[in-house]
This record gives sequence, C-alpha cells and structure tokens, in this order.
Amino acid sequence: MTESTAQKNVSEQFMETLLLIHINFFRKKQLPLPLNQYGVLLSAYTEESLTASDACDILKISKQQMSSVIERLVQSGYIRKESDPEDRRRSLLRLTNKARELISRRNSDVQQDFKASIGNLTPSEQHLLAESIGNFNRLLEKMFA
Repeated sequence: MTESTAQKNVSEQFMETLLLIHINFFRKKQLPLPLNQYGVLLSAYTEESLTASDACDILKISKQQMSSVIERLVQSGYIRKESDPEDRRRSLLRLTNKARELISRRNSDVQQDFKASIGNLTPSEQHLLAESIGNFNRLLEKMFA
C-alpha cells in the first residue's frame, strides 16, 4: 500500500469515527439550544479567550448571523460580553454559570451513555478500547503539535 493510499484510508476511518461518535452520543439527545448557539457556547468553553470574530472563524458562519446568535445567548443569560483589557474596541465572550452548568450536564449525559454502552463489551474489549482511545489521543496531539 502506498503512503497516499494509507493516508486516504486513515482519513476515511477518521471521518467514520467522527460520524459514529456524533450519531451515537450527540445526535441521540436533543440539544438544549439551536446548534449554532450551542457551538458558540462550546467554543467559549474550550477557548481561553473568544471574540465574536473568533467564533465566526471557528464555526464558519457570517458576522451578521453571529451577531444575532450572540445577542440571543446574552438575552438568554448564557453569555456575557466583557471589554477586552488589551483592546477596548473588542468584546470578549464569557460563559455564565448557567452556560457552564448546561455544558456540564450535557457532558455528563454523554459520559453516562458511553459508560452504559461499554457494558456491551467484554472486559478484554473494554481494555482494548481504553488502550486504543489513549493511543488515538496521543497520536492526534502529535499530529497537531
């Protein structure tokens, strides 16, 4: 197998893995907010500092659409805007406790579903899965270092 064929196969398997995770853990439960709003919350949760422009880049949506998404999140009490101390012209998006609790509940639900699903595996399969996930994570970190 050539290097480019191997890379294509790994790329296809990676996309299949993402799809399986999405279908089996995220799609099964209704999101508590529209997807674009929840995406902004997750972006603010994972980024140390997030502006509306950053969120547009991450989520690949227009500034006009982002403006209304952020406004709804502010009105709903999930996000607050703060002046950027390094550049007063910019606003940083900060999660409220309400948003953090929502994300925490959602993460907990996914973890519970995962733990329940692991019960379908034998102990040796569970060990193999844990080892495989650890290897997968280490290799991803190396790829993007």
